[in-house]
Amino acid sequence: MSKNRNLNNVLLSSIFICSVAVLFAQENKYTRKNKTAPIIQYSAEKGCYSRSIVVKDSIVYTANSNGSMYATNLSTSKSINLLANKRFEEMRDIEFCGNYLYGMQSGTYGLLAQTDGQKFLDYITPSTSIWIGTFLDGMDFYNKVGFIMGDPKNGYFSLFKSIDGGLKWKECEGKLEAFEGEAGFAASGTNVQVMNDSTFLFVSGGKKSRFFKSTDQGKSWKSTSLPYMTSESSGAFSLCMMNDSVGVIVGGDYSNPDLCLNTCFYTDDGGEFWINAIEQTRGYRSCVIEANGVFYACGTNGIDYSLDFGKTWIPFANGNFFSMCANNSKLYATIPNGSFKIMDLIQVQK
Repeated sequence: MSKNRNLNNVLLSSIFICSVAVLFAQENKYTRKNKTAPIIQYSAEKGCYSRSIVVKDSIVYTANSNGSMYATNLSTSKSINLLANKRFEEMRDIEFCGNYLYGMQSGTYGLLAQTDGQKFLDYITPSTSIWIGTFLDGMDFYNKVGFIMGDPKNGYFSLFKSIDGGLKWKECEGKLEAFEGEAGFAASGTNVQVMNDSTFLFVSGGKKSRFFKSTDQGKSWKSTSLPYMTSESSGAFSLCMMNDSVGVIVGGDYSNPDLCLNTCFYTDDGGEFWINAIEQTRGYRSCVIEANGVFYACGTNGIDYSLDFGKTWIPFANGNFFSMCANNSKLYATIPNGSFKIMDLIQVQK
């Protein structure tokens, strides 16, 4: 049987499962425990929230809607704004590359903030004007190789790479045409991934949703269509490949977040085929990550987890979440009011 036949064969069961989830809230030991999980508020500014979060050692870093980047010491719960007295528009992604911590501005033009995790160092932008008028959606690094994806300009995706640790950027050689109404969703800083020194991945959404893969640093691209609903608010929002073969894509419709139809797809062949999850997440999901062999996906009505590489999903926490990261034992998830929640990771017996 062709794997493509599995893409839509759970339509009725997905609707039924979603209805059950809404009616009974699917309480379990994890959702009950995570009701009282600790919360740290790093900013009291009204309307501040984070679409991207990373943790290193005992510090949690967030890129925020008000153009700030906060570093929060988990030992003391004290926070500092690394971009104090700097003028940035909304920050949509934050990533480490070696000793540098970069924040990505998404707005009327692209711009990176370079820090050392303790203080601001410099503004990073290409020597040419290629980021002027470019809305950046996500970035990622592997060693000194970096990749940034932005919304289409003049009918082509905005794709950039760095080979010196994020100091200098240039356009990828391979031009990639976008369909009308197709773009990226800068919802959690996880719609792009750099797998190794040569492999770049990203997903798109809107009126067309696709998975893209380049194995030569963006010189050439292959794409696979994803059967998300077609609208300005629907599509693929986040991807996570745990290795060269196994990965998960999540998304949905952020304007109808409780609709759990075609929200999650998984692959076991490196992205050649994407298969509809047997049991979907409880609705729209903006971010998916993997920690210790378990996938976690968050959105506006909660966090779900999968123990079988994205095939089935189980509730993990209830609430409104934007983005996530993890270390060996904890899951950190951003929530409204300039805060993040700290939850214990699921420990899987090996």
